[in-house]
Amino acid sequence: MKTYERYAKIIVEQVVAVQPGENVLIEISNVEDGLGTALIRAVYAAGGRPFYSQLRDGLKSAWLMSADEQALRMQADWDQRRMEQMDVYIGLRSSENPFDLSGIPNEQSQLYRRHYEVPVHFETRLPKTRWLALRVPNASMAQAAGMSTEAFRKFYFDCCCVNYQAFARCMEPLARRLKEADRIKIHGKDVQLQFRKGGINVCVCCGSHNLPAGEVFTAPIRDSVEGFICYNTPSVFENQKFEGISLKFQKGRITDIACRSGDLDRLKAIFDLDDGARYIGEFAIGTNPFINQVVGDILFDEKASGSFHFTPGRTYHTCGNGNQSSIHWDLIYRMLPENGGGEIWFDDVLIQKDGRFVPEDLQPLNPERLRTEISEE
Repeated sequence: MKTYERYAKIIVEQVVAVQPGENVLIEISNVEDGLGTALIRAVYAAGGRPFYSQLRDGLKSAWLMSADEQALRMQADWDQRRMEQMDVYIGLRSSENPFDLSGIPNEQSQLYRRHYEVPVHFETRLPKTRWLALRVPNASMAQAAGMSTEAFRKFYFDCCCVNYQAFARCMEPLARRLKEADRIKIHGKDVQLQFRKGGINVCVCCGSHNLPAGEVFTAPIRDSVEGFICYNTPSVFENQKFEGISLKFQKGRITDIACRSGDLDRLKAIFDLDDGARYIGEFAIGTNPFINQVVGDILFDEKASGSFHFTPGRTYHTCGNGNQSSIHWDLIYRMLPENGGGEIWFDDVLIQKDGRFVPEDLQPLNPERLRTEISEE
């Protein structure tokens, strides 16, 4: 039986590897006490010093509705100073209703992003702590995924409780091929993209930053992206749901924006927030063999086997292209036959076709083999 105590032990000992004397901030957003309590105990058991804070969307909504720039800067200053004292950050996130903040005016959301999220999270947490963000399963997530609560809980633990050392080893050949590649081409139904990677670094996501794990990521040379994409996975951003987001690129810049459903004006406002929002900050290939369906949550959908995400906005400092922005939006395209299929090429080598890896050294990443290799049990 996979329990929160077992999960907390994996997180503290394997994923963020808490060391004696380290300060650990556990930020709990709309989550019951179970996993938070287990994490606090696990941090103490590892010799660390746990700290915690609790956030609620209802309170956040009431505050953000009228908060001015001065209030946002003050709150950011307090929280930034606390974050600077932390060695590890663990963010537990959930919601009874993912649209609880949807009533906040767009201009208020942008103020919050610019004056709070950028200094506290992008400029402090990301570069200065070993950080981890994860969802905690609840009935709302199960409903969004079209699953019973019990079935979703099993799905959740199957995705997240894996052998991370074995998973990392399996992803190394893909990381190596991506590191050596320069020209990337992707084509399929509603997607024709090409870009150069050059010498930009490549990273393996194996639980080091968010759970579930399972992606190999890098970034394109900022002005090299050409082509178009219509993302075939719905996405929620700033508590607004969009489907069929279509982007066209010229010399790296997003020149045309459309969507099949959602508030188009609000969508365009997101991409007009700053200049960096019009450029791509990340390209990643999903590899988690236990994620075989869209569940309506980016942290899961972006890791799905047979998917890639092409992310407008801020790049990661560990494998970045220099693009800066107050957004980082992992928009997802699935390449399985039921989605219309497609191909990913590194230089002149076919890497993936219809969601399955083709080269012999990458075939262990195909789901039926990888599940056996990384299963915790």
